[in-house]
Amino acid sequence: MRMILLGTILTAILGTILYQVKIGIDAREAALLTLERSIDTAEREIAVLEAEWAYLSRPERVLELSDRLLEMKPIDTDRVLPIEAIPMRILPEFQDQIADVGVITLLPPEDEAPAREMTRIAADPADDLATITRTPVGALQ
Repeated sequence: MRMILLGTILTAILGTILYQVKIGIDAREAALLTLERSIDTAEREIAVLEAEWAYLSRPERVLELSDRLLEMKPIDTDRVLPIEAIPMRILPEFQDQIADVGVITLLPPEDEAPAREMTRIAADPADDLATITRTPVGALQ
């Protein structure tokens, strides 16, 4: 008699647990279906937006809009300058200390190379950046 009662109670407990698990799985499946539907909707909206962007950014449309709205005109030939008319960058005088970054060393021309100290900056991550050595310029060559 005790075994039958114990078996019945155990069966009722296991049935209740199984029912709770089934209810939890059904709720998660419903949430998953809702997420999948929202993902599909977002993907369709993205495809529509990409098609609209491709349509709106056609070169002939952009050219027509720029002509009509910006009233742009070609540059007159008298406004075009030759390359020689562009001012070039001024090179440094090399009167200050020379910097060596490990890859490119900025040195003055050979005929005016006075003995100066050079600040060596580590270019390799393995080098210790806190250690800065000073060596004369002539000693590096």
